[in-house]
Amino acid sequence: MAEAEEKEEEAEGGAGSIGDPPAPRRPVPGVLYLSFLPPGFGPRQARVLLGVHGELGRVFLQPKGGGVRRRRQRPGPPGGSFAEGWVEFRDKRAAKRAASILHGAPMSPRPRSRFRHHCWSIKYLPGFRWPHLSERLSYERQVRAQRLRVEVAQAKREGGFYARRPSPPGAPSWAFTQTPTEEEIWGRKKRPPPARPPRSLLQKVFGGGG
Repeated sequence: MAEAEEKEEEAEGGAGSIGDPPAPRRPVPGVLYLSFLPPGFGPRQARVLLGVHGELGRVFLQPKGGGVRRRRQRPGPPGGSFAEGWVEFRDKRAAKRAASILHGAPMSPRPRSRFRHHCWSIKYLPGFRWPHLSERLSYERQVRAQRLRVEVAQAKREGGFYARRPSPPGAPSWAFTQTPTEEEIWGRKKRPPPARPPRSLLQKVFGGGG
């Protein structure tokens, strides 16, 4: 970590000719890591609460349960539900100062804020740049995709095994068929049912069944 700090200082100083006025130092960005985020804390809250300590750059908050958001989530407090986050300051000196001041302090000084009972768990990452985070997230997405492909392939193999597996002798058959109705039977034959035969004269006189 100390070597990374020294390289940063050298990069800030730059090189110049002897006798030339010192060139203004270009600020080097710094990244803070947030290891805990309470429910309802989102990117907007991060910018509002951390922006007072310096100019911010990019903000990324990792959703709970992985990098890919679920399509349907349970309703919760506004702002989403995130597990951890990274905040970039335009100047690493402001990032260091914010980390030293805020770590362990209440997240919001306002008495009515829902974050007043939560404390910051924040750390400055020496030598860490935003491209490092992009590379890490890309790697995690590839790992998750590979794991998903393996699980899907395994499920297909297991399903095919049970489909091809013959039933043991004497095992009950669970294939049920419904008895067709009379309308379905005559519908298949494509002809109406036969008409009832006419009642004979004796049946009419003596009231025979029919």
